[in-house]
Amino acid sequence: MQRLWSVQRLFVTIVLTLVLAASNRAAAQTVARVADSNPQTIRLDAPPTVVGPGVISTPAEEFKATVSPDGATLLFVVTDHQFRHMTIVESHRGSGDWERPEVATFSGVWRDGDPSFAPDGKEVVFISNRPYPNDMTQAPRQNFNIWHVGRRPDGTWTAPEPYGREINADSNTFAPSLTATGVLYYNRGNVIFRAEPYGDHFRPPQQLSIHGSDPSISPDERFIVFDDTPPGQDHSSLFVSCRMPDGWTRPARFAEPVSSQANDGDPSVSPDGHSLYFYSQRYAPEPNRAPRPHRATYGEVQGEALSDIYNGSRNLYEVDLTSFDCDNVR
Repeated sequence: MQRLWSVQRLFVTIVLTLVLAASNRAAAQTVARVADSNPQTIRLDAPPTVVGPGVISTPAEEFKATVSPDGATLLFVVTDHQFRHMTIVESHRGSGDWERPEVATFSGVWRDGDPSFAPDGKEVVFISNRPYPNDMTQAPRQNFNIWHVGRRPDGTWTAPEPYGREINADSNTFAPSLTATGVLYYNRGNVIFRAEPYGDHFRPPQQLSIHGSDPSISPDERFIVFDDTPPGQDHSSLFVSCRMPDGWTRPARFAEPVSSQANDGDPSVSPDGHSLYFYSQRYAPEPNRAPRPHRATYGEVQGEALSDIYNGSRNLYEVDLTSFDCDNVR
């Protein structure tokens, strides 16, 4: 009887422990949701500027820009308004200005997106629906997987290769980025993952305690920037969280004019951690055009319609991050 009573007490203790743990997890999630409805705001010293107006940022849709460590090469994605095709393009900085982009040699056939330079500039990770080399057919895959491509010293690219099954799955994977030590961050849905390198592969990915989309990790892994749509808001904004010894801080929203009243997203931290690139659909209302001095031709009408980059499409922006300090994030 005594032994039976001991077993019963042990069983009750285990059940209560499990219930308490589940309750604590639920409470933590509730606190996170409540906190997200009224996040801390972070104000930067400098306002964002449009990247390459008319050359990089155009009336088309541009998003997810990433710059090489020397600041001379820019990769980003161009697509139509319905995202039916996504192509990674490459631009080089000439005499201070970005030159007309060309399609990157590793893109242009499949739906490719979310490029990100490794901090050393020797590798770029991106997503694609292209088939794996050993697929039975050359049909596009039904989901996006993470691929990587090497960059040679002369600036040319190696053949792209997919990451293994420890990273890629049957569902969509987005926004890969690497730290200086090769740790990989990415998201699936609104869950952000972290995977440490292990030889030529990665250890099993771990979920972060914070949630959001399109993350970009700083090269020193001190902070992560991502986009999210808070409760009660009808557009996405940019958020930042810092990595502390006891975990990640609650996400803080970048104050205006970095965030705006339009969609802001797809952030990308530069390899030196000093700049942030992102897209925005912000625009400034313009007055109606004055009457034309003559009856317009169709070409002139079309030129007017396609000449304004502030038409509600995604444009690329850059903002200085040097005034940001994790010590100011609660």
